[in-house]
Amino acid sequence: MKIILLYNPTAGEEDFPLGKIISSLENQGARVLAQNTTEEKFEKVFDLIFDLIIIAGGDGTVEKILLEIRDTNIPIAILPYGNANNIACSLGLTSDYENLVKKFEQKKFHYLSIGKYETPEKTGWFIEGIGWGIFTALLLQIERDEKKVKDSTSKVDFGLKNLKKLPDKLPVNEYQIELDGEDYSGKYIWVEIMNTRRLGPQLALAPDADHSDKYLDIMLVKKSQKSELKEFLKAQKKAFSPSPFQTLKAKKIKVQSQLPFHVDDDLMQHSTLYEGVPEVKVTLAKGQLKILQN
Repeated sequence: MKIILLYNPTAGEEDFPLGKIISSLENQGARVLAQNTTEEKFEKVFDLIFDLIIIAGGDGTVEKILLEIRDTNIPIAILPYGNANNIACSLGLTSDYENLVKKFEQKKFHYLSIGKYETPEKTGWFIEGIGWGIFTALLLQIERDEKKVKDSTSKVDFGLKNLKKLPDKLPVNEYQIELDGEDYSGKYIWVEIMNTRRLGPQLALAPDADHSDKYLDIMLVKKSQKSELKEFLKAQKKAFSPSPFQTLKAKKIKVQSQLPFHVDDDLMQHSTLYEGVPEVKVTLAKGQLKILQN
């Protein structure tokens, strides 16, 4: 059995156990090629022949690799070593690698779709979600306060601390929204389109989402729900708390707004030269990735 181990040695807050992982996989009978994902042109490793791809790192590393190989039929294993690990936790995965070859032979998989978005300027892809409002505002703040983020003890704690302040700071905005042909336009504090159950600083915004159902889950938070939103964000610091907001399911989504939005952890701005209210179309790509259960 041939395995490509893609890893980020800087993921998380502890030393990455590369030697232990390779040794364990070899003891299970596998041949392992390890590739550091922070190196230039690491993608060339995909030109080789292999049976399993292992991605070891945080959400950023997992997203980068999954989007790079989004059309592959090769099974993928995810070992979470980041700060939030939203993708792995959404799929119920752990960093257990000691029985990974046996799990591969049992051929038990989760199926995960890739999200697709189209704007007047570009077409792109996402894993966790795309949205407007509070989480986008948090990413803008993180971009401005980069030094404070680096100096904080935990990126997740920094995110939660600042996120809970935002409901009182942000205005309610008007959005033109269409979900599978139905009109959901209105004024919202937060608009989030989820492809996984969790997003950002470990927020379970779509706790009941089914990753294999080929639907996206949409959360729309109204002004009248501000108090409920503040309590939800406040509760995150004490313990894991799933979202109290009902989500809608749709396959084809259209959102019109001049506001910036996020795609996973990246910020997007519409061109200032664009005339009218730009539209973002959101769907799921055809096909699904096979993610190994562990």
